[in-house]
Amino acid sequence: MTDLTVEFPGVKALDAVGFSILPGEVHAIVGENGAGKSTLLKILGGVYQPTAGSLALAGEPYTPSRPSDAITAGIAVIYQEFTLFPDLSVAENVFIGREPFSRATRGIDYAFMRSECRRVFAMLDFDVDPDTRAGDLSVSEQQLVEIAKALSVDGRVIVMDEPTAALSRNEVERLLAIVKRLRAEGRSIIYVSHHLDEVFEVADRATVLRDGKKVATVDIKGTAEDELVQLMVGRDVKSVFEREAGVVGEVVLDVNHVAAGRVLRDVSLTVRSGEVVGIGGVAGAGQAELTQAIFGALQVRSGSMSLNGASFTPATPADAIGAGVGYLHDDRKQAGIFPHLSVTQNLTVTILDRVRRLFGLISFSKEAAAYESYRSRMRIKASSPAQLISQLSGGNQQKVLLGRALAREGRLLLLNEPTRGVDIGAKAEIHALITELTSAGVAVLMVSSDLPELIGMSDRIIVLSHGTVVGRLEGANRTEENVIACATTDKRIGLAA
Repeated sequence: MTDLTVEFPGVKALDAVGFSILPGEVHAIVGENGAGKSTLLKILGGVYQPTAGSLALAGEPYTPSRPSDAITAGIAVIYQEFTLFPDLSVAENVFIGREPFSRATRGIDYAFMRSECRRVFAMLDFDVDPDTRAGDLSVSEQQLVEIAKALSVDGRVIVMDEPTAALSRNEVERLLAIVKRLRAEGRSIIYVSHHLDEVFEVADRATVLRDGKKVATVDIKGTAEDELVQLMVGRDVKSVFEREAGVVGEVVLDVNHVAAGRVLRDVSLTVRSGEVVGIGGVAGAGQAELTQAIFGALQVRSGSMSLNGASFTPATPADAIGAGVGYLHDDRKQAGIFPHLSVTQNLTVTILDRVRRLFGLISFSKEAAAYESYRSRMRIKASSPAQLISQLSGGNQQKVLLGRALAREGRLLLLNEPTRGVDIGAKAEIHALITELTSAGVAVLMVSSDLPELIGMSDRIIVLSHGTVVGRLEGANRTEENVIACATTDKRIGLAA
């Protein structure tokens, strides 16, 4: 890639960026959100065409004008945002646009598609029926289908944009083992991740982007993590935020023996003002069902809840929002952003009553004031208040959604994976904001699969397994080993005998 430049209206997303990758090499692309990483990968995948610059593949000019050109050339791309068709089967999604032909039936060879899916799924240790409807899968399962799509292409260059963002620890380890095996086979892997431990485990070299420009290409073996972080953000940032415990007040949320959905069977917990209670466990242990039940998005089958000392039985999310409960979903694309609305509209959708004027019409001046308040507070990078949220980087979209969750200024905040897909600089900013909120008396219930974040940010940790509490970790017991032991074995810590 030589001197690649991409310009959008009012924004230069890439400015003369270039790098090369060798056969049998894992080349990481790192940088903060908005640095240009996803734009660079979309050029490789034929989604965008560069304004200037050139590409070559195996010494020959490479000029993809559509995604199918990349697949034909042997370049498989796993995008950060899922591209699955929810109403098609898993097998149909894996082979979308390149369905095999059966001479016997003179139609699509579904038998081959199923068998090939099972072969690729076996590589990932992923047990799912190829005929399963993609929309019925969990977020982590959908991520594994996206990875399977790329592996099934059998490409010579495999591009991975945040492939582990929705995966559990065990799934991450399996994927990294596959990356190493593909490298040993002579494949070229372009690997994008905000998790620097992954970069240092699998990458040979790393190219750093900042504000659309190439900062440096470094050899991983000769580079310290702190050096790489400083190149990425241009300043010193702690890779793991250690939150200082504040003043804890009265109980804001009280959950008693709650069961909801298919997984959540029996969960009891309290969250007090000024504290962060972390929720840990392997994927699918009931974390999502717990926050959905509290938010009124999932019917509570049994048990009870109270908020600020009063009975709390939200029938819908509107009830919870009206009671001052803020909610951040773990899947910002499918259940978070309104992609065809502006940044301002996405921010203010939960406070329309506050930005209305006479006869219920929206006051643009009130909307603009609300946008400016949260843009500054969240450090959102957008070209204008009217810019579509879908045009922002993933990290800036996350900041908008966090601002929306804060907009009601309530006393309880439910955060699901608050820094998923967010760069290290933005992660530190979000952690600092959470600390600022708890200092002001807000109670935070935080679900996180990032163990350093879970331990560093939480005052107490509740570990779930199969829909019930298996660990209550406080003080010195808040360790990665204890979280994993409770989540994956029969070990119980902090529970009454």
